[in-house]
Amino acid sequence: MTAFASRKWQCGLLLAAALLSGCATSRSVVAPQIDAVANPAQGIAVRIEKIDDARLFAIDPPEPSTPSLMDNQIADDALRSRAIARKRNTFGKALGDVLLPEGQSVATLTESAITRTFRAAGYRVLGVDDPDYAQAIPVSGRVEKLWAWFRPGFWALALEANYEVTLSTTIAALQRSPKLTGQVRNTMQIATEDDWSAIIAKALDDFSARLQDRLLDR
Repeated sequence: MTAFASRKWQCGLLLAAALLSGCATSRSVVAPQIDAVANPAQGIAVRIEKIDDARLFAIDPPEPSTPSLMDNQIADDALRSRAIARKRNTFGKALGDVLLPEGQSVATLTESAITRTFRAAGYRVLGVDDPDYAQAIPVSGRVEKLWAWFRPGFWALALEANYEVTLSTTIAALQRSPKLTGQVRNTMQIATEDDWSAIIAKALDDFSARLQDRLLDR
């Protein structure tokens, strides 16, 4: 066996190990972490009215960045709301889903990121039990994209994730530029369930950074 062939064979083993990590053919459940930020004692009051999950899923899409579900279960609202990624093999064949835990959804995850960001920017985010809730500025969101996928490589693999969220509010900075979009990437040698969680968390961190810049009008 030549040195090149040996390296290629070793690379194939590496990618195979990456796929096996976390049971590539079955569903995985992960919980991306959104760090909490304390509500400011003072500041402009806002309320998060609703976050809609408007992502479009497809059956056997040609691109891994298009959301899909194993067994073509895209009509299942409960599964779709929790789906954040789809595992694939080195030939691009779609395998198991990556889901959020039961009781969580892409909408609630995005709401947590929005809440954290408003608080970090000096806004008070009020709940329905707060006395000034009715007078607070309403904020709604529409999630067009929040998805992660596997990208094979010769020496290492990558996980990528994108997001696209449109916010609706009377806050001037967000009215001027209501849509936030971005894409992030992590490279590694073996993809674990923690890596799927981390790439979604990284996408939401990127989203938060862009949103905070707009709220602070930078």
